[in-house]
Amino acid sequence: MALPNRLKIRDKAQFFYQLAALLNGMSVQQSLILAGKDCNPVFQRYLHQVSVAVGSGQDLASAMALNSSYFDGWTISLLRLAEYSGSLPQTCRQLAIAFEAQVRRERLYRSVRRLAITTVWAVLILVAAIFNRTPTGLVKPEFWLRSLAIALLLLGISFLTSSYSTERSQQLAMKLPVVGKLIQARSMIYLGKLALPLSCGVTLLTALELVREYIPDRVLRANLASATRKIRAGQTLSHSLQGKLPPIAMEIIRTGEETGHLDTALQNLVEFYEGDLERRLNWLQLSLRPLSFLAIAGLVAVVSVRGLTTLLDSLPD
Repeated sequence: MALPNRLKIRDKAQFFYQLAALLNGMSVQQSLILAGKDCNPVFQRYLHQVSVAVGSGQDLASAMALNSSYFDGWTISLLRLAEYSGSLPQTCRQLAIAFEAQVRRERLYRSVRRLAITTVWAVLILVAAIFNRTPTGLVKPEFWLRSLAIALLLLGISFLTSSYSTERSQQLAMKLPVVGKLIQARSMIYLGKLALPLSCGVTLLTALELVREYIPDRVLRANLASATRKIRAGQTLSHSLQGKLPPIAMEIIRTGEETGHLDTALQNLVEFYEGDLERRLNWLQLSLRPLSFLAIAGLVAVVSVRGLTTLLDSLPD
């Protein structure tokens, strides 16, 4: 059976951690082979091809771009910048840290999404069960087939909202009390990606163009496009984003500009909002878990009582 031609995010984190450590004392060719020794054979063959290409004089980023199934354009672009600036080990480590944080966030996202869907489904079915006027309605297959259809519908809505959002729908979602703060924190993490290209020595305008091309956040992408035009006209990053970012983010960026360490300030921005996002997701998880349990317990209780009542009514006098 053919192995998948891709890497999980946690495998990418491990690979870049090992590559960063090996690059401090070994050549790029040796580091590539050793860093992938614990990965699947297909990826090892890919790294061997990359190593051969590097040995023939090709730069690492171009060699790794030969197969786009493993690393996206953002990662390849950062590696290219790091090679030219001589900061390849440091950039590989930063990429590893970013992938590791992404793994933690996605695990929390999945957990919260499952709990939310379970809670909503259980509450809807519980309400339907309570107001079902037919004594035998809950034991009929039709009732549970409709319940299954509702579960599939909720899963479909969850998939569509997470995969196909528009700028307008995102703006509306940001007005919701809990969801808005989550989207805001996620947006600031995307903005903090500017730190990596800036630490490689590229200009702010180049870094903005690079980040804007690869971030999925539509609202932030539009704000960065507007900021790019204003920066070309001579404004600072903080001034060009005035009124479009939370006050804390504005203060962090402004401090970084005043001290001349904008890349460090953006790293601090990422750390702050990653912590904020994880705290909010953990709170949601802890809040939804008992709610889903109570809703399911209530549904089981109602179905059991209705089923027992139906059974007793069917017994002969």
